[in-house]
Amino acid sequence: MAGNFIQVTDAGRAALVAQGNTGTNEHRVTEIGLCTGAFVFKPDMLAMPNERKRVTTFGGKNVAKDTIHVTIQDTTDDQYSLFGYGLYLENGVLAAVYVQSTPIMEKSPAAYLMLSADMQFVSIDAAKLVFGESSFLNPPASETVQGVIEIATQEEVNEGKDGVRALTSKTAAARYAPLVRPQLTGPVSVTSTPTDQDAQLVVAAASGALNRAAKMRFHATFASGTADTNARLIASLRAGFDSGTWGREYLDFYINRTPNDSNSDANQIRAMRITHGGRLIVGNMDDNGATALQVGGTGLYSGGVASAGLDSGGANFRLMNGRDVILRNDGTNFYLLMSDGSGVGASWNGLRPLTIEHKTGAITLDGTGSGTTYVGGQLNVKGMLNVSNGTAEGRAIFGASGGYYFGNALEAGFYLPSSGTMFALNFARKNLHVNGKDVWHAGNLPNPTQTTGFSMSGQILAAEGTVDKPGISFVNDGTPDTGLFHISDGVFAVANNAKETMRFVAGATNRVLIGGTPDDFYSALQVGGAASFTGAAPGNGLAGMGSGVLLGNNSGGTIIFKSATSGADMKVWDFKAGDGIFQGRSVTDGWTSGVPWINVARQSGSNAIQTISLAPNSGRVLFGPTADDGSNTAQVSGSVRAANYFINDQGAGASGLIGMYKGANGPNIGFYGTSTIGKGAITFSAGGTERARVTENGKFVVGQTGDDGSDALIQANGPIKANGPIKGAGGVGALVATNGGGTGQTSIILRREGGATDQKQWEVLSDGAGGFGIRTVNDAYSGSQNALSVSRGSGYAVGNMYLMQNGGRVLIGTTVDTGAILNADGLIRGRAFTVDGGSSWATMYFQNGNTTRFTIGKSDTDDFALSAFENDGTTQRRVLDIPRLTQQVNFVKRPTWAGATPWDSMNVTPLDKNAGGTMLAPLYVQSSNGTNGFENGTGDGASYSSYNFALKGWYGMGMRAYDGSVNGFYDFRAGKWDVKGGFYVNGARVWDQGNFDPNTKVNKAGDTMTGDLRVKQPNSTDARGLVLARADGTAQAWFHAVNTTNTDGYSAWATMKSDGNWKANVIVVYNADNRVQFNTDIHVTALSRFYNRPTLNRDGWQADIGLRNNRPGFDSWTYLRSRDGGGMEIINSAYNAVTWSVDDWGTMYMRGQETLRTDGNLRLGWRGRWLGEEIDDIWGNINARAGAGARVQWDSGVNNFGTVDRLGGALPAPWVMCGLSGPGNGTANAIVVYGVLLRNQ
Repeated sequence: MAGNFIQVTDAGRAALVAQGNTGTNEHRVTEIGLCTGAFVFKPDMLAMPNERKRVTTFGGKNVAKDTIHVTIQDTTDDQYSLFGYGLYLENGVLAAVYVQSTPIMEKSPAAYLMLSADMQFVSIDAAKLVFGESSFLNPPASETVQGVIEIATQEEVNEGKDGVRALTSKTAAARYAPLVRPQLTGPVSVTSTPTDQDAQLVVAAASGALNRAAKMRFHATFASGTADTNARLIASLRAGFDSGTWGREYLDFYINRTPNDSNSDANQIRAMRITHGGRLIVGNMDDNGATALQVGGTGLYSGGVASAGLDSGGANFRLMNGRDVILRNDGTNFYLLMSDGSGVGASWNGLRPLTIEHKTGAITLDGTGSGTTYVGGQLNVKGMLNVSNGTAEGRAIFGASGGYYFGNALEAGFYLPSSGTMFALNFARKNLHVNGKDVWHAGNLPNPTQTTGFSMSGQILAAEGTVDKPGISFVNDGTPDTGLFHISDGVFAVANNAKETMRFVAGATNRVLIGGTPDDFYSALQVGGAASFTGAAPGNGLAGMGSGVLLGNNSGGTIIFKSATSGADMKVWDFKAGDGIFQGRSVTDGWTSGVPWINVARQSGSNAIQTISLAPNSGRVLFGPTADDGSNTAQVSGSVRAANYFINDQGAGASGLIGMYKGANGPNIGFYGTSTIGKGAITFSAGGTERARVTENGKFVVGQTGDDGSDALIQANGPIKANGPIKGAGGVGALVATNGGGTGQTSIILRREGGATDQKQWEVLSDGAGGFGIRTVNDAYSGSQNALSVSRGSGYAVGNMYLMQNGGRVLIGTTVDTGAILNADGLIRGRAFTVDGGSSWATMYFQNGNTTRFTIGKSDTDDFALSAFENDGTTQRRVLDIPRLTQQVNFVKRPTWAGATPWDSMNVTPLDKNAGGTMLAPLYVQSSNGTNGFENGTGDGASYSSYNFALKGWYGMGMRAYDGSVNGFYDFRAGKWDVKGGFYVNGARVWDQGNFDPNTKVNKAGDTMTGDLRVKQPNSTDARGLVLARADGTAQAWFHAVNTTNTDGYSAWATMKSDGNWKANVIVVYNADNRVQFNTDIHVTALSRFYNRPTLNRDGWQADIGLRNNRPGFDSWTYLRSRDGGGMEIINSAYNAVTWSVDDWGTMYMRGQETLRTDGNLRLGWRGRWLGEEIDDIWGNINARAGAGARVQWDSGVNNFGTVDRLGGALPAPWVMCGLSGPGNGTANAIVVYGVLLRNQ
C-alpha cells in the first residue's frame, strides 16, 4: 500500500478540528467501510463510491502523535476485491479515505480478510481518534511501542534513507565492509583533504624488519579463448629502498612474464622503475645512475621528442653503433655530423656531410669537399641552378646520350662529339641553330592567313564563348560582345552588348526564346516582353478583314491576359477558341482550370451564331451602373430596350413600366415606387387602358383601377375567361400558364395593341419540347423570331441557352450598336473562346470604337494569321502567319529584338559550320589600339618580305589556355616569342640563358661545388630547400626552411607522398629556441640517454608509453598512460581496456573497478565485495548468534489458515500454529487454525 496517502474529507476535518482551530476534537471510529472499485477521491464526499459493506471487526491504536495503526478483519464468506476503505465516526461522518487504482487484497469465500495499515496524519492530532476494543491488533514497532516491524530489503539498506525498517545481519554484511580484509565490489571513493602527513589512500609495509616493500596487486579474468572466468594475478606495484636508505627510493611496475596460476611474484618481471633521482627505467635493465629515461628496447612515440641540451660529446641526438652519427644544433647551425667513436662523450670528426644555417636556411652538403654528393632521384630546383666553370665553357651531362649541354659567351646548346651534331641558341643572331642553320619560327616564317578571306573544306569550330565574350563576334562592334555563343548540346544563343537576346533550342519541341524569357520547354516561340508584329496575314480573304494575330491550329487557340500584381488565382484571364465554341474565362494562376463567363457557340458547319451564354457556370450579369445584389443572375440599372420592348426605371419615385413601343395604346406593366400615388401596386395595361392591378395589400383587380374594399384576393370588373385552369397558391405556382393538357406549348403573350404592324406582341412560352423561350410574334401569330430560348435536358436539368437565333444583336453594358452580334462594354470572361469559321475564315477583331486595328484569325486553310490595319480601319497589313502543318512563324517584316535587327539570310551570309565558307575580306578582331586579324600576304613566298598569308596584330599576340591564363605571347613589333613552357625541338627542350648557364650550374651527373649551395626563399611565406628524388622522379624527401615575417623561422626534414607531394615535416628545427621537433615515430635501436626530464605532451592527447613484448611468440603490447584527473593507468595490448590504474590520490583500480582504497580496504573480486565487508560479515555472523536460553517472538501478524479439514494436516513452513477457534457445535473439522512466524529475540 506504499505510495498513496490517506485523505481526510472536509466533513472529517470539520469534525476533528476544534472550534477556532485550537486543537483536535476526540472522536471514535465505529465503522470501516470497504469499497470494491477504484474511484477519484473528492474532499466533499460523504460516503464512498462502490462501498460493499461496513465492518466493526477492527482494532486501532495510536502508535505516535501523528500515526494510527489499524487492523481490519472480515471473517464472512463474502467474495470481493478490496480497492480502498474509509473510517466512519460515531456520528456517521466519513472522516478519512484510502483508495488505489489496483486491488489491495482479494477476498475469497473460504478466506478471512485481515489487513493492517499505518495511517499518518499531518494536520490533526491522531491521538484524539480512538477505536473500539479488538483482539486483532499488531501495531508497528517504534522506539517506544512493541509491535511489528518490516525488514528492509537489500536495496533499501543500500540506499540508506529508510528510518523505519530493520536490518538483518545479511543485508548489513552485504552493504558495509569489515575492518579486516574487506572485499569491495563497487567503485570506492575516498574524499578528504590530505595534509603533508597523510593521504586518501596509504599502502604501508609492516614495521619491524629491513627490506620490506609496499606492494599492490592487480587481478583480472581472461579476455577470451577459455571458459575459465576466475580472476588471475596480472601485475603489481612495488615501492621500497634499493639496497640503501634515503636517496635509494624506487617505484616498480611488475607484470607477469609467464602463466601465473600460482599467483607468485617469481613469475613476474619488472616492466618499469621510477627512481629517487627522477629517472624512468623502462624494461628490466640496470640503472646507469645518470640518464633520465632509460629504455631497455625500442621506442615508439606518437608525439614529438625534444632535446633542449647537448651531451658531453656535443650531440643533441646521437645514433650509436660503433661510429656515432650526431645531430647537433649549436644555435647558429644545424649539423649532421660523423664521429670516429661511440658513446655520450664521443665528439665529431672533421667531416661536414650536412649543415643548415639557422638565419638563412642555407643547406651545405659535404661542406669540406671530402666526398662526392649523389642525388639518386629527381632533383627539383625552384630557383636558379648554377653550373659554373668560371669564364670557361660550362658543361652538363644528362643521361647516356654521349653528349653534353654547354654554354659559353657566344651560344648555349647541346653537342654530340661522336657525330658532331649540335643545336644551340646563337646570342648574336637571336635564333636557334641546328648544326649551324637557322630554325624557322613565327618570327621568320609568314602566317598563312589571307587578307581577302579563306575557303574551308570542313567545319569552322568556334570557341564555346560566353554571353559577354561570344565565340563568334564582329570586328567593328567596339567591345566584341555581340555575336553567337554556345550553351550546351543543341543550344546556342545570340548576344548583343553582353546580353542574351535570343536562344535557339533543339529538342522534342524545337524552340526559339526571345528577350531572355525562361524556357517552358514546350512552346516553339517564347517571348519575354512585348512583341510587335507588322505585315499582312496570310491570304485567302484575310487581307480585307484587317490585321491581327492568329492563334491555334487544329485544337484552337488561346489569348491569355495576366495581372501580375493581383492576388493568388486572381491574375489570369483568357480567350479560348475551340471546336465550334469561343469562350472567355477566368483561369487559375497555374492555368490548370478555368471558369467561363461567356460561351459563344456557332451553328455546325457555319459561321452563324447559335448561342451566347453569359456566366454559364456561376456568377451574375450586371447591366448598367447597378450594385451587385449578390444573388440575382441578371441585374439591370435603368431602362432596357430590345427592338419594340422596354423596361423603364424602377426607382422609388418612378412608375417603372415594362411594355412595347405601341404609342398611347401600347401594352405595359407598371411598377409603382414607394414615393408615387399608387405606391406598391403593379398595373397591367392594354389599348391605352389599365386592365388589371395588383394592389399594395396583395389583391388582384381586373377591369377596374382600385380595390373595392372587399376581402376578395381577386377582383374582376367583368367576366374572366380561361381556356385552361388558373391556379393561385401562396408559395410555389402562384401564377401558372398551362396548355390544359397534352405536350403542346403554353405561353404568355405580351401585346402592345397600338404597336405597328407585326410589332405588337412578345411571347413568353414553354414549347412542345419543354424548352423556354422569349420571342417576337407577328400580329396574326403565324410567324416568330426567338430572342432567347433555353432547351431542357434530361429530367429537370437545363439544356442549352440560345440568344438571337434568327438575327439581331446582343448589347452588354452598352447601348452602342456597332453591328456586331455581341457588343460588350467591359471584360468578357470565360474558360475559353472559340471562333469557329468552319472551312472559312474565323477572325477575332480588336477595334477602337468601330475602327478595326488588329485581327487574329484562322484562314480558310486553317492557318493562323495576325493582321494590322491602318488608321482608316479598312486597309489591312499582314504582320505574320503560321502555317498549321509546318508551324513555321513567317514575319512579313523583319522583326526587331530589344530594338536590334536580327541577322538572317537577307542581310548576312554565315559561314556554314559543316561546310565552312570563304571570307572575301580580311577577318579582323578589333583591339583597343588597332585592328587584329587574318589577311592575305604580299606574295607567294615565305620570307620577311614575301609571304602569302599574314596574322596581323597591333602590338602582340597572346596564347591562352582553357582557364584563361596566358602562357606565352609573341611581340609583333620586336619579333620576340616569350613562353612559360620553353621551346622544344623534336620533343626535347631547348635550353637558353634563362635555364642553362654552365658557369653557374652543377653537373647533374656529379660536380664539385666551390661555394655554398644556397636555396633562398622567394618571399616571407614560401619555403625552399633541397629535394631528394626517387628513381621515378617523384620527390622522396625535402630539406627546407622558411622564415616568415617577424619570426626566426624553422628548418625541416619533410617526407613526401608516393606522388611526390608533401606529406609531413618529420624533423623541424626552430631558430628561436633551437628546439628540434620530431613529428613522427622515432625508433631507437641503441641505448638512449636523457639528461633531463622527458615530457610527453600534446594538446588533446592523453599521453602514454607503449611497451612491446616482441619475443618470438609473444607479440603483445602494454601501455602506460596518464590518467584523467591525475595518476596513471595501464592499457591492455588491444588498447581497448584499462587493466590497472591509480588515481592522483593513490586509489587503485583494476579493469575499471576500484580495487584498493587508501584506507587499505581491498576489493575481493571473487567474492564480489570488499574485504572490510567480508570481515564485518564474519564478525556480524559471530555476534548474531542467539545466546543460550534465548526466547523467540512473533515475526508477523496472525494469519487465518481456515478449518482443519482444509489444511491437509500441517501449516506451510515456516508458519507455526498460535491458536484455534471452534464453531461451538462440537464439529472437529470446523475448528479454525491460526498461525504466525517466529524469530529470535
